[in-house]
Amino acid sequence: MICNCNTDSINFVTLKTLPMSGYQIAQVMFKAKRPKPKTPYEELVLSLTDLAHKYDICMTEELQRDIPHHWEKHGDLVLLPPNCFCNDTWKKAGEELWSVVCKCLHCSRVARKDVISADGFRTPQVRLLYGDTGWVEHKDNRIRYTYNITKCMFSAGNVTEKLRIAKFDCSNETVVDLYAGIGYFTLPYLVHAKARHLHACEWNPDAVEALKKNLHLNGVEDRCTVHHGDNRKICPKNVADRVNLGLIPSSEDGWPVACAALKTTGGILHVHYNIESKIKQTEVSDTNNSFEGRGSGCENEIIRTNDSVSKHIDRMKVWTEWAEKTCETLHKLMCIAHSDRKWTISVLHIEHVKSYAPHVDHVVVDFKCCPI
Repeated sequence: MICNCNTDSINFVTLKTLPMSGYQIAQVMFKAKRPKPKTPYEELVLSLTDLAHKYDICMTEELQRDIPHHWEKHGDLVLLPPNCFCNDTWKKAGEELWSVVCKCLHCSRVARKDVISADGFRTPQVRLLYGDTGWVEHKDNRIRYTYNITKCMFSAGNVTEKLRIAKFDCSNETVVDLYAGIGYFTLPYLVHAKARHLHACEWNPDAVEALKKNLHLNGVEDRCTVHHGDNRKICPKNVADRVNLGLIPSSEDGWPVACAALKTTGGILHVHYNIESKIKQTEVSDTNNSFEGRGSGCENEIIRTNDSVSKHIDRMKVWTEWAEKTCETLHKLMCIAHSDRKWTISVLHIEHVKSYAPHVDHVVVDFKCCPI
């Protein structure tokens, strides 16, 4: 009998020739096909099923739905989504439950998140379930951020704007960051844009604590002054070449403060805002994140593509209309803050950061404020 085999999976151990016949007899060993490795979720389900059996817990469908399918990893801390491990039945396993979770998810601390608090500080509702501290460290574009995950939030969705800031040349400029937080934009200005000096305003004491740690971690504390408190009261005036207003959905309350912070020689305001658009997001193609002011030729270039991009231009038209209207508001505020001269306000650039919600776009508009 002749058999056809894939010799890649065969290990020839012995090979003998029968006398007089010329035939060969081979003793072979077939390599067993390696089993497909289990995903972390599958390992978690199997381990929790064993744990349930150990404590006479019936692994019902309801209990299985209580096991998370996804999570966030922050160093050795895993941040679970809300509405998982909420069933009281898990309490029977005590601390061993979290030991199993840590082993399966390769971590040593576990926390669970909820909605962001409406306390004015945007404090995250995060509960530490296992471990001694909520402090974590995150590295982004060669910048180190540390913060207490139970008290501060990290805006991972602002990557494009932080990368844009990193390309600025602020080596001869003084910058004011009106909503500094833990340093999301403060640090790119100092580390990459090389700001000569930066004034960081922040009123959340937990964020201020993290901000000071981050300035030290990145070796830029000597070029930054932290102002703790309400920026309407503590922000310095007539010092800035540019002001960053990184607060959404609206930074409008800070516009008068930002105008007063600019030097009498003028400067740039980077205004973050969530602009509502009537165009459905599912119909929009984000093939271009930004465009310059009028006359740049950007719109003509985009129109030569497809219909979905033309709808993107319609959305950009909404952004432009908002920016032009805001120019009028900023002009009045500049004339109040610096009443000894006249001003002209123009739009330098509009940057689309992300779609923050259906029909809402997070944009950053760069306004140039010049004395006449």
